[in-house]
Amino acid sequence: KNTDEIIRADKPAELWSGSVATPSLVSSIITAKFSNSVPLYRQEQTLKANDVFISRKVMADWVIRVYERYLKYMYEGMRRRLLNHSLIHADETPFQVTKDGRPAGSKSYMWVYLSDTSDAHPIVIYDYCPTRGTENFARFLADYSGYIVCDGYESYHKLERDNPERFTVAGCWAHVKRKFTEICKANAGSKKYLLAAKAEKKIQKIYQEDNKLIYLNPEERTVERQKKVKPLVDEFFAWIEKNIKSVAAESATGAAMSYALNQEKYLRVFLSDGHVPLDNNAAERKIRNFCIGK
Repeated sequence: KNTDEIIRADKPAELWSGSVATPSLVSSIITAKFSNSVPLYRQEQTLKANDVFISRKVMADWVIRVYERYLKYMYEGMRRRLLNHSLIHADETPFQVTKDGRPAGSKSYMWVYLSDTSDAHPIVIYDYCPTRGTENFARFLADYSGYIVCDGYESYHKLERDNPERFTVAGCWAHVKRKFTEICKANAGSKKYLLAAKAEKKIQKIYQEDNKLIYLNPEERTVERQKKVKPLVDEFFAWIEKNIKSVAAESATGAAMSYALNQEKYLRVFLSDGHVPLDNNAAERKIRNFCIGK
């Protein structure tokens, strides 16, 4: 071998030419901001303390460029795979985006969609929208057909009414229970909360009975729900109808009871399909990560 020959290793692939940005550096910035809720200005300060000078503006530019050049293709692939599921969780949260051409204080919304939590590799997708209108998730779910597990937001129900052959909305029992729980907490030691406490216990009993079926396959769970859980659901709504006239409609308890009755159709959906969960807590947990970052 000629010892005078200079051998140069192959140059590592670059995210883009002429930049110090590397895949590991940019991925660490993205992970810190979006998974660990560390804003860019704090990352800038941490880097500066270690004699690394990268401004938050440069980091923001890197994140945008990485999405436009690489990640948006992964996003589209994940979205197509998500829409192939027969059940999708959905939720949204408001936040403000500054300098987007709208008046200060204008609300924007971040939507989260995730696949059935029983999936071995669940998919979670966040979708930014400047409004909370039905058109946002109608656009996202344009190619979807199946269950939508969500809260009581009327726009979901409108989507089902407009497309009954494609969508079935499944309501969230956790939202109903939460309304009665808040009344109990606010009126602890007062007789005002007695009906709310009874409602809360009835919902807890529904959860307890359904949790016993967690290890069954969906078909078996459907059968057992009809036998053991449906009577409890029937009893709950019968009890609500019997007692709702005994409280003022404008009271917190009256409002909670009215909400439960208005959502009855959607709250009963889980009884007819073992794939469907009782609540939308899975989506709420995912949207909470974004809320912490706000």
